[in-house]
Amino acid sequence: MRFKLLIIFVLSAGWLFAQKTDYNTALKLLQPITAKDYPESATISIENKEVTIDKHCLGTEIDESYEKVLTEQGKDQVNQVYFGYDSNYDTIEISLIEIIKKNGKVVKIDPDKILKKVSQSAFSSYSNIYTETGWILTGSLPDIEIGDIVHQISKDITHKARMKDNFSDEIDVDNYSTVLKTFYQLTAPKDLKINIIPINKKEAPVKSAIAENDGKKVYTWTVDYVPHIIYEPNMDNYNSFAYHIMLTTTDTWEDISKWYYGLVKDHLKTNQDIKDKVAELTKDCKNDEEKIKNIFYWAAQKIRYLGVDKEKGRPGFEPHDVTYTFETRGGVCRDKAALIVAMLREAGIPSDPILISVGNKLDYDAPVMWFNHAIAVVYDKTGKPLHILDPTNETSKDYFPQYEEDCSYIIAREKGAVLQVVPISPAERNNTTINIDISVDAQNNATGNITIKYSGLADTYVRGQLMRSSPNKRKEMLQQTIAKIHPAAVLNDFTISDPENKDENISMTAKFTIPEYIEKDGNFLYVPFEASKLSISFIYNWEMGVFKLSERTYPFKLSNTFSVDISEKLNLANPLKDVSVPKKIDMNYKGFVLTNETKLSDDKKQLNAKISFKAEKIHFAKTDYKDLKQKLSQLEKLQKLYIIGKI
Repeated sequence: MRFKLLIIFVLSAGWLFAQKTDYNTALKLLQPITAKDYPESATISIENKEVTIDKHCLGTEIDESYEKVLTEQGKDQVNQVYFGYDSNYDTIEISLIEIIKKNGKVVKIDPDKILKKVSQSAFSSYSNIYTETGWILTGSLPDIEIGDIVHQISKDITHKARMKDNFSDEIDVDNYSTVLKTFYQLTAPKDLKINIIPINKKEAPVKSAIAENDGKKVYTWTVDYVPHIIYEPNMDNYNSFAYHIMLTTTDTWEDISKWYYGLVKDHLKTNQDIKDKVAELTKDCKNDEEKIKNIFYWAAQKIRYLGVDKEKGRPGFEPHDVTYTFETRGGVCRDKAALIVAMLREAGIPSDPILISVGNKLDYDAPVMWFNHAIAVVYDKTGKPLHILDPTNETSKDYFPQYEEDCSYIIAREKGAVLQVVPISPAERNNTTINIDISVDAQNNATGNITIKYSGLADTYVRGQLMRSSPNKRKEMLQQTIAKIHPAAVLNDFTISDPENKDENISMTAKFTIPEYIEKDGNFLYVPFEASKLSISFIYNWEMGVFKLSERTYPFKLSNTFSVDISEKLNLANPLKDVSVPKKIDMNYKGFVLTNETKLSDDKKQLNAKISFKAEKIHFAKTDYKDLKQKLSQLEKLQKLYIIGKI
């Protein structure tokens, strides 16, 4: 008996510290606070969340929040309210919205009068797992002022788990907004195993407790104020540095892999029409690679990305029968992925569906069904993955877009598979090659041409842009490019390869003229050094924007690896005397590599130069930033280099 009492005491030791913040306490804590107390914050809130589930992980979630407006920016944040749900899985009830004014007056808001129902598909960033039964209740609050506290209570009722008998949730210790107090309580059957996994644990005012009551286990956490994460462009994923606590009933990633395999397998049965199409697509193929290519491009381009939800099992994740997708020539990611898997298997090529978390990495130690996209994988003769395929990328030359690299994925297999991360391409794979040829006449006017070739990520982005652009917009694209060579450059003619041709990388060629190309200053001539202008490459400008901040507080990342190679051939009508070429700059520092070479002909009338830059790494610690920014500042000098000579 004494031992049993000791267990109960240990389980309940933190109980007095793990208390929900009631109405009076919340107002007492929030009302005195002003922007001076939290100068980095637009709002400050208190959050209560109470979750109750049964043995099938069905139940209710009651969310209560008190959010105080501290600044003008905070007024904009609080003004719009959102409540999301999916009617196939849950129902939401908004029981209270009220505004507690600075003078203490309480303004009650009727949710039915201000909230309108909007499809989640209207919010494109919500999820790539399309479902026509996903809804958002949204509305605006009237007359919000600095000092107001918005008090909301909602109840979400789960009547079907997205993954059968599965529950998962997350408690954020580190937040992107300022939270004064967090209370989280989970009540579950005592025999239901809840895996509790702290991620990036560090010193923080977190208290927890576990108690048993009437055959239930009650898990409780409280978190006091932790300085909020201040958003920075290109900061690394939240999962990589922020302290959060994951809750899940799933023991292994293999369980999720096997579940999705079982969900998809009965939808992969083909019919004679599909068999005939596969035979047509592969009849002249010499090897499996050609079969994969033909099937992929057909599925990517001929099956429209079109959401028509009719699944009754697990909408949002369960695909239609592949025969339906084939006949209607329409489907979303899960439908297109299932169809391409069925067609590849019909061609004798082993293939499986994949779930992927685009834009994010999941926590390896916390198995949760938090994927937002469906794709496919094909295997080689030894059973090893050969290609990952995303047939929703309709304009891409590549099977898999590089912007989905470095994301977590899991293959659907009968025996299960572990969580993996899509490998990052080598920098050379995402390449832009620029060749510039300029001839200068005796009057110092220049004629030239530029050829740009793209591969990998650069090809994907440019190809997609070209396929959406009119001829005039394509011309503007090249005009902007040659303007980076010289602001006075005039585009005379250009050619662009056919973006519909997936057998070749995108290339562009432009002819241009530049009046008074060489600058004069007394007896000196200044010839622009075009080979050093990395800014001609759009991908260089885009990726290196990560270094525009003066300092960083958090880990940061590039979107992708990439490389740029620029070659210049300069022909002069008159030789330069006492010529001086830019000093050679080489760099190999923390994943950034720069090499260059310059050669001047003996008669001083021709110069050949080449500069190569590559970013081989994408993840960086915050402590890397200052050193990298200082080191990479040398690249800014490259934009303004000249070849100097005398008349």
